[in-house]
Amino acid sequence: MNRKIVYVICLCLFLLIISVSTADRLPNGTNTTNRQIPSETYLEVIGSMSSHQTYQLDTYSNGSHDGGFLDDGETYSSVVYKNAMTTNGGYLAQSKGLKLDEGAQQKGGYNVDSKIVSTYLTDPEKGSKMSTADSLELFTSGNWTNTSDINKTIRNPVVQGIIGDYIGGFNSYYKGASATELTSGQLATIAQTRSVGSDTSVPAELHYLIGIHPDTSSGMPYAAGTSRTDFVMTNEEGAGNTTEMASTKAMSDTTTVDGQIFSFGKSYTVTSGVSPT
Repeated sequence: MNRKIVYVICLCLFLLIISVSTADRLPNGTNTTNRQIPSETYLEVIGSMSSHQTYQLDTYSNGSHDGGFLDDGETYSSVVYKNAMTTNGGYLAQSKGLKLDEGAQQKGGYNVDSKIVSTYLTDPEKGSKMSTADSLELFTSGNWTNTSDINKTIRNPVVQGIIGDYIGGFNSYYKGASATELTSGQLATIAQTRSVGSDTSVPAELHYLIGIHPDTSSGMPYAAGTSRTDFVMTNEEGAGNTTEMASTKAMSDTTTVDGQIFSFGKSYTVTSGVSPT
């Protein structure tokens, strides 16, 4: 493998897997009802189809607030998931699984976990197509906290020395989204996020993946249509035990493809936390 190939692989990995270390702390949901709502859909149809899903979970560490800053050490999170798909003719086969879990999650667990695989084929001269929009957004916010209150988070004494007696307040926003129209091809999406943690060592996380491939049964070596992806991360952090801004971070990634799609894949992962890994 020559150096150019190694460079391209390293660049792709850097763009596809993005990890951000911040001071986010998740609220704990043990005092709520902690509903679990799994749903599955399997269908195969020639004709029209329309489906819409939306879900929002807002969680406070200690009751709700009408406005202004949170109290010392308090945290808040909000996650919003939306999915919509329509066809106006053609053949559609779909497998969809959506698991909603309001409970406090360990690392590797998710409050929203969506996996959708759709295969579509039609005669483009008839004007029919499959249209889908998928988005997952996570907002987390918290006021400053004394490190003695979250000593489980700081495992490394060097890191604790750098942070000092306080971890500042923060506001973070993460988003993964896609919009796709196909006349032929297979579309797969995964949308996962964790907004409620079992303890202060569990970070917020959002993972979004999309893949478009040819429908091998159609005999065509490509998928046909358009697709757009949008990945966003913004973060604001305070210093010490004040609400004064200390740092800001922002990242966005947008990709659009149109035409004969032989392969298209994007993966985005953002994880917060002050615990070194």
